[in-house]
Amino acid sequence: MKKLLSIMLIFVLALSLVACGGKKEEGEEKKSMKLAVVYTALGDFWDMCGVGGTKRVEELKTEYPDWTVDLELTGPSEMGSAAQIQIMENLVSLRYDGILIAASDAEALTPSINAAIDAGVLVFTMDTDCPDSKRIAFVGTHNENFGRKLAQYAVDWVDGGPKVILNHGAIAQLGMIQRLKGITDVLNENASKGAELLEYQSGVSGGPDGQALCEQMMLSNPGWNTTMCDSAGGSVVAAVWEENGWFDAPENHKRASVLSDDAPQVINAVKDKLATATLVQKQWQWAYYGVDFMFKKIALGQDPGTDFYETSTFYVTLDNVYDDDMYPDRS
Repeated sequence: MKKLLSIMLIFVLALSLVACGGKKEEGEEKKSMKLAVVYTALGDFWDMCGVGGTKRVEELKTEYPDWTVDLELTGPSEMGSAAQIQIMENLVSLRYDGILIAASDAEALTPSINAAIDAGVLVFTMDTDCPDSKRIAFVGTHNENFGRKLAQYAVDWVDGGPKVILNHGAIAQLGMIQRLKGITDVLNENASKGAELLEYQSGVSGGPDGQALCEQMMLSNPGWNTTMCDSAGGSVVAAVWEENGWFDAPENHKRASVLSDDAPQVINAVKDKLATATLVQKQWQWAYYGVDFMFKKIALGQDPGTDFYETSTFYVTLDNVYDDDMYPDRS
């Protein structure tokens, strides 16, 4: 009788363990993290960056099904460090696990980045770096080389050397400072060939005000033969060329219009022969690899293995602007 009771007791305990195990498995919750990508400002250029981040999150669902990744794509309506600082503070207060930010002002954003790191939030930078901060790593273009490529294209194109007027990006943004150095270095190196930077204006944006400022630079420097833009504001330059009927930029070597990035207006400027070339970044990769680095650091404890993950650039000209293979990562 005692033996029978012992057997029954073992059987009941076994059933209980199976039942408990089943309940635990059904009740298990996925591990989760919250990541944010902070742009300098909302707009077409940054929408493409967001595509890359979203793509990586979708891939992670399959690769790591036990994890849920929530991704916030955000930025101020207009570029400004104060708005970005407020966004950073909000993300930290909402206990985000990781932040990837393109800082509009490296010096102004460094304290916010450091505060986030001290609060336990991983911070990576993209597009333009904050090297004096505690950020984990930088993902983006080598901005000084970007400036060098812009200037070198003009040097190689314009007979007698380019006399450049430059629509320059935000003066406080480190990436723009580095690009300006690259441009001026190449033009100085080719001064014997006639290359020269006549004038540059910072923060030239779209609209009538930006166009008027661009035209004013032309009037102040009658010897110019090259317009250049080292940021995403190339539509201003294109508007000036269109207004003056200069539709032969890619067909002669007397002058050039060398722009940056792949905003729709800039790509159309190349198609319409208002721009000789535009130097395009792969900004989708910034958020793609930034999300990847943040996830692997948080979930797997893996460091990115580099302080600077460099993404590539390529020229778009009239020769390849209609080639869909030039934009394989837009889908």
